[in-house]
Amino acid sequence: MKKAGRLAAAVFAAMLLVTGCGAPAEKKAVETTPEQSSKIEQKEEAKNLKDAFKKDFKVGVAINPYQLKDEETKKIILENFNSITMENGMKPEAILDQRASENSKDGMPAINEENLEECLSLAKDNGLVLRGHCLVWHNQTPEWFFCEKYDAGNAKVNKETMKKRMESYIKKVLSFCQEKYPGVVYAWDVVNEACDDGGGYRTSSLWYEIYGDESYIEDAFTFARKYADKDVKLFYNDYNEYMPSKVSTIAELVKKLYDKKLIDGVGFQSHWDMNYPDTGMISDAMQKYSEIGDLEIQFTEVDMHNTDDSEEGLKKLADRYKEFFEMIVKADREGKANVTSVTFWGLSDDVTWLTSFKGEDSYPLLFDESHKKKACYDSVLAVGNEK
Repeated sequence: MKKAGRLAAAVFAAMLLVTGCGAPAEKKAVETTPEQSSKIEQKEEAKNLKDAFKKDFKVGVAINPYQLKDEETKKIILENFNSITMENGMKPEAILDQRASENSKDGMPAINEENLEECLSLAKDNGLVLRGHCLVWHNQTPEWFFCEKYDAGNAKVNKETMKKRMESYIKKVLSFCQEKYPGVVYAWDVVNEACDDGGGYRTSSLWYEIYGDESYIEDAFTFARKYADKDVKLFYNDYNEYMPSKVSTIAELVKKLYDKKLIDGVGFQSHWDMNYPDTGMISDAMQKYSEIGDLEIQFTEVDMHNTDDSEEGLKKLADRYKEFFEMIVKADREGKANVTSVTFWGLSDDVTWLTSFKGEDSYPLLFDESHKKKACYDSVLAVGNEK
């Protein structure tokens, strides 16, 4: 028995030597090829929107300055977005300074630099870039800006005076942004909503009224190109930009500007409903504009009017968002359109403009009134994670 025991022990020791179990083995690094590393990287799903779409386009949100001053809200913004648009803070009515304009020595309009600086500093301090919205618009531009001595009670100025005021305003705004906060503003909506839904140009505009035609649009782009840094992209922005009658006018306008090297892209506002438009209309419009030349497409004010916040209603909203984002990403990844930014028009349902505008409760965004992620957040995130 003793001999057999010693024999068994010897055999066991030999096995330990063969298998290496008798002493700690030296660990050998596992090498992966670049192709394997790429596959491993692709399998790692992003947990937030900006990372999910980082190889596709910027993901932005429209906010007001106070939202970046609230720690809870700021945390959500910084986790999910790398671009912001000021919902109202950079529109002409927020930037033009009436009293200073009235006292201007050269007769040109003055701007409120404090308001502008608040928007720019918040973006810079939080590591965000900003879409400038907007320079020339018929709405949210004070009437006094178009009048003699900057007084709404006076007569409207003539075309030549208005052209000078436009150039001065654009120069001052762009110069302030670029000199004080270089690199923060990466795109401008130079002209907003100048085309009519039925085709042709919007005539119910003080810009159109004073100019007598749509030539103010080209002037705006000419001045913006003159004063913008070379890396800042210039956009024409509009709603219902997918309607065939409106597409024709926008395409004609954009081609004219593109041929003169005055424009870099088209902004699709993208205020959609649950049943209209269909993705085919958006896809066709993207293709139409992209055929003009090397133009960027940016979805600038995305929301989806939805009055049903039941579980079933929110599931339908999620499916609707998924359908649109699949279309956008497919067009971009297949090279049919150069989509460079997608911006949601509001962070959460409690701040949506649609409830007031539509006169009924709307639940159109990715976060609910308590700032919790909705099913549509998950459906959009899933599209970004599809490789």
